[in-house]
Amino acid sequence: MALSDGVGGYAEGVADAVLVSVATYQAAAFPLTAFGVSEEERDARRGVAYRVCAHEGLPQSVRVSAAAALEAVDQGADAGHAHAAMKALSLAVYDHRAAR
Repeated sequence: MALSDGVGGYAEGVADAVLVSVATYQAAAFPLTAFGVSEEERDARRGVAYRVCAHEGLPQSVRVSAAAALEAVDQGADAGHAHAAMKALSLAVYDHRAAR
């Protein structure tokens, strides 16, 4: 079984890590309070999210949803669009787990 085939607990763990890292980046890009997150913190969270999303063991369906979520958060203008993309990512992670 190859790691990239998206089967097994390893791929689930990677998918969960993607969800968490993109969610923390989203929280930094759309803080609940003004000046709640520094520019450096936002950039650090963005970097972590991109590195985790580039992981080789990530299932393709999660990878595609993660890319869409990162794009929505990067645009930074529409919190609703970013929220919808995060919901789609969450569902992709859930669907991957349910497929096992």
